[in-house]
Amino acid sequence: MHLILIGLRGSGKSTAGRATADLVSRPFIDLDERTEAHCGADATTCFKERGEDAWREAETVVLRLAVDETEPSVIALGGGTPTAPGAAAILQDARQDGRIRIAWLKDTPANLAARIADQPGRPALTDLGPTEEMSLMLERRGPIFDELADARIEIDDRPLSAVVAELVRLIS
Repeated sequence: MHLILIGLRGSGKSTAGRATADLVSRPFIDLDERTEAHCGADATTCFKERGEDAWREAETVVLRLAVDETEPSVIALGGGTPTAPGAAAILQDARQDGRIRIAWLKDTPANLAARIADQPGRPALTDLGPTEEMSLMLERRGPIFDELADARIEIDDRPLSAVVAELVRLIS
């Protein structure tokens, strides 16, 4: 069974995912990296040259491929992956089939904005400031995340080891 991590950008999906995968000796899949490879460009370039719709279509393709892999993995989705056309259905089907468990890594918009401020290469999704953008994304995506999640893990200022321990319990 795969462990899928969802949440807004800056929630630590990749960091916690890698640490969890290492701890349980599973492969780690960063869906953003696979989407970039599929697009042949990084996220910022893909958004700029082809638009968000092209990125979301690519996410859906690589999500299906990742979920269909037989070796149990830890998979960190992009922040908007669950909103990509068809992605929620892929996740729901795989969850119903027992192929995946989904954990939503949650944090406050202010904490998320502070984390992504130090990470260049993430395309802005609105013309709003970082905290306001995270608030809007939480308002839009939160209900989808909540519907998909088997577990909701509050990140706040908790140590990575505590988050990883909760993730390991989900797949043990």
